Amino acid sequence: MVVAKHTELSSAQARSMAVSAQGLQAASPFSSSRLDIRHLRWAFQRLGVLQIDAVNAVARSHLLVLRARLGGSHDGLSELLDHTAYERHELTEYWCHEASYLPVNDLPLFRWRMHRAEQGEVWGGIREFVAENPEFVEEVANYVAVNGPINAGQLQTKPKGGTWWAWSEAKVALEWLFWTGQVTVSKREKFTRFYDLSARVLPTQALDDSLSEIEAHHELIRRAGVHLGVAAAEDLIDYFRLPKVDGRQRVMELVENNELLPVQVEGWDRVGYISADAKVAIGVSKSVLLSPFDPLVWFRPRTQRLFDFKYRLEIYVPAAKRVHGYYVLPFLHANQLCARVDVKADTKARVLHVPAVYAEAGGMSDDVVEALASELWALAAWRNLETIKVGQRGDLAQRLKKVI
Repeated sequence: MVVAKHTELSSAQARSMAVSAQGLQAASPFSSSRLDIRHLRWAFQRLGVLQIDAVNAVARSHLLVLRARLGGSHDGLSELLDHTAYERHELTEYWCHEASYLPVNDLPLFRWRMHRAEQGEVWGGIREFVAENPEFVEEVANYVAVNGPINAGQLQTKPKGGTWWAWSEAKVALEWLFWTGQVTVSKREKFTRFYDLSARVLPTQALDDSLSEIEAHHELIRRAGVHLGVAAAEDLIDYFRLPKVDGRQRVMELVENNELLPVQVEGWDRVGYISADAKVAIGVSKSVLLSPFDPLVWFRPRTQRLFDFKYRLEIYVPAAKRVHGYYVLPFLHANQLCARVDVKADTKARVLHVPAVYAEAGGMSDDVVEALASELWALAAWRNLETIKVGQRGDLAQRLKKVI
């Protein structure tokens, strides 16, 4: 049913809407188990943007996000993503949440960010370097124009030997050219980015500059509303990392125009918003482990508000001070985040290590523990691993060991 204006949603309804909007419902929309570009397009319709992260404890985060929705195999997903992004150029890279993949035709929605970068709205170190070294940056841009695609390391060496530029300086110049849209990532090799002129890589429509900043912000917030299902204003603004003050103004304008509808969500201490044509979802999620950078959980305040799940990634916490582990994945089951699982893939020994596993408050029934064990075996198979070894830490460790 269509949600009426100023309605109330139970916490269960809100979770179901969020899960459904993200394509994490149990029922699969595909009859074929072999993944192809149609599956990837479907995933991006739900996600809008796919954050890229270099940490590879189990797999790159973007592959874990796609796996949660599509399954397949690790290598198959990686090849499909690379083919779609760097051969077909249906996807491209840009700063649209953090460093992310997005549909190439959506790039004009971020022209405003490129213009702001030109005016100095980039990381402080980049801004200062470019302001102090404009001729150097122009040299790098000219070098890419003549020799691209190139990576930052290739700028270290002159064609006839000798030092060209310091790697860090070349990297900063390339990053600024990327922020401003002058260059784009044309390919990756072993996760290293190769840059080339945007006009040489991207289709003409991706270079369109006709949208105003306000129009782009409106559209990005509309889309965030669809991708999130139900969200507070700060959740909508964070999805595509819009400026906070401007973003709140754009949210209010969409509310005034009845494109976003305010709702009261059970247990929330602030107003929620849904798209005008949103429907109350009643489906149940699949049982799946989520990347720390999955859009369902990447904005931690919403994760706590929606699932009563306080989530902190402890990669940068000293080992002795970690509470749950180095690379902890939330376990989604029946629309709840009901466990935290520290995982690490040893691809040489073909072992999936589970150093720690913790249940959320209220514990877990035997059925849910069995569902977690099945998901761990599925994750191991996806990563082409043969064995699972469960460690000693966590209140679920012994129960999970018995099931595994």
